[in-house]
Amino acid sequence: MEKYNYIFLKDKNNDYFLKHIKNRNIKKYYIFHPKSKMFKILRKCKINSKKLWGDWKKDIDKYDLVILGENNYSFHISKYIKQKNKHCRVIVYYWNVLNEGYKKILKDPNVDEFWSFDKNEVKKYNLKYNTQFYSWDCKLPKKEVIQDVCFCGRDKGREKILKEINDNFIANNLKTNIYICKNEKDFVPYDKYLEEVAKSKAVLDVNANHQIGLSLRPMESIFFEKKLITTNEDIANYDFYRKENVFIIGKDDYKDLPKFLNTPYKKIPKKIVDYYDYHNWIKRFFE
Repeated sequence: MEKYNYIFLKDKNNDYFLKHIKNRNIKKYYIFHPKSKMFKILRKCKINSKKLWGDWKKDIDKYDLVILGENNYSFHISKYIKQKNKHCRVIVYYWNVLNEGYKKILKDPNVDEFWSFDKNEVKKYNLKYNTQFYSWDCKLPKKEVIQDVCFCGRDKGREKILKEINDNFIANNLKTNIYICKNEKDFVPYDKYLEEVAKSKAVLDVNANHQIGLSLRPMESIFFEKKLITTNEDIANYDFYRKENVFIIGKDDYKDLPKFLNTPYKKIPKKIVDYYDYHNWIKRFFE
């Protein structure tokens, strides 16, 4: 029987770029069926009925690798996978820094390996490391560039610093679009966000919770050839870093922003960008 690697996805609102990925040997499923009113009630009551699970459970015996994201992780799911396919390698990959809830996952005996995108977290919790990733399959819509910089993201305690940064942008005569999602109703679908990226010279990256791991913003920058403005000073240690493309808040001078934004993007060799493509990200779990 043919073997596949496969990744569980979140709900439709949190697919981000993953839904665009086309792959020859990787299956992608929702962990849970798309949300209905009944789904929300049962999940709120922490009822883990298999009826809520996606179609992945039908063919779980086919797979030799399952990668679970931490957000929609469940002890019940990892246990079920091992019961149905004891030889399956189960990985939890952390896209976020570990809060108290995420730390509990580390105690799960049915998970074979724990990986993280953040090198500090890797050292702190003795995890394995794999970078952030993106995909060439994700395309930027064609839009006229009409603004200097955009940001769209959840608050995560960043509202104050985002206001300070935006004040500095405005003081330097930049045209900005800074949008903070404060609740689920404010959430902007990723495809809509990409329309704003297409209309911007640069994307703003403000790391939360002291993380040094890459968010999706640097990935969007190198895949779409957009300038990056970031609070992550560790970005200077990455192979794709070019001073012409990356403005580091706290290190570079705000008064230099207009010149930075109006100089051409310095193209990154495709070999470097390819390293962060989804297909190569998967391969690193086998190295």
